[in-house]
Amino acid sequence: MRIAVLIIHGFVGTLADNEFLTNYLTYDKKFDVFARTLPGHHNDKNYQKVEYHEWIEFIDKEIQEILDHGYKKIYVIGHSMGGILAGYAASHHREVKKVVFLNAAFTYLNLKQNKIDILGHRDYKDYIEVFDRVLHTSIPFFLEFVKLVKENHDKLKDITCEALILQSDVDQVVPIENGIEINNKISSKKKYLTYLESERHNIFTGNEENVARKEEIASYIRTFLRGGLKWKRTWKEKI
Repeated sequence: MRIAVLIIHGFVGTLADNEFLTNYLTYDKKFDVFARTLPGHHNDKNYQKVEYHEWIEFIDKEIQEILDHGYKKIYVIGHSMGGILAGYAASHHREVKKVVFLNAAFTYLNLKQNKIDILGHRDYKDYIEVFDRVLHTSIPFFLEFVKLVKENHDKLKDITCEALILQSDVDQVVPIENGIEINNKISSKKKYLTYLESERHNIFTGNEENVARKEEIASYIRTFLRGGLKWKRTWKEKI
């Protein structure tokens, strides 16, 4: 029986944000990959009114539908806010056997990195991309994200399944300390923290850009999901 892999995008994100990873894992004969757009999110940036519990209920429904189709194991991957929802899934559903946190936003607003980027006159293309999405939403919509974080932050301790924590070291949204916090708080006996060198918040956007690097990270995630001796030889503190 193939294993279901559920990939969850981030706040004001789209399926395109993780399309590269989704396509990469789809070709693995061991996995069936699932990805859906979260409530209130649309490609046209027309964000609809939504309450944070609707995101949680949506994930519960997705997992139940996967189980109803006969899958016995589920691996969950979540980026940014999707990482919070992935953590929720891992802590509430015993069928979730592995979880991958991609710059999971349990802590957000990286003012330290923002200052470094400003003083260093960094290319602000990735900032424009993030803030353009946020500006198209509303304060009530953002506050639902804040509520979601508050609701699930202390539930990290309830996660016991195998976990991979990927944290970009120059993430302009999530502080680098976020990865350490997740690693310290989850109760998993098998947990792995890896820093992504010179990576920003959105890892897999722009499918035509830095393809080799995206393949390296996607392959790393795939190796973790497949597990075994190869993963033990592959894991590194930073890639």
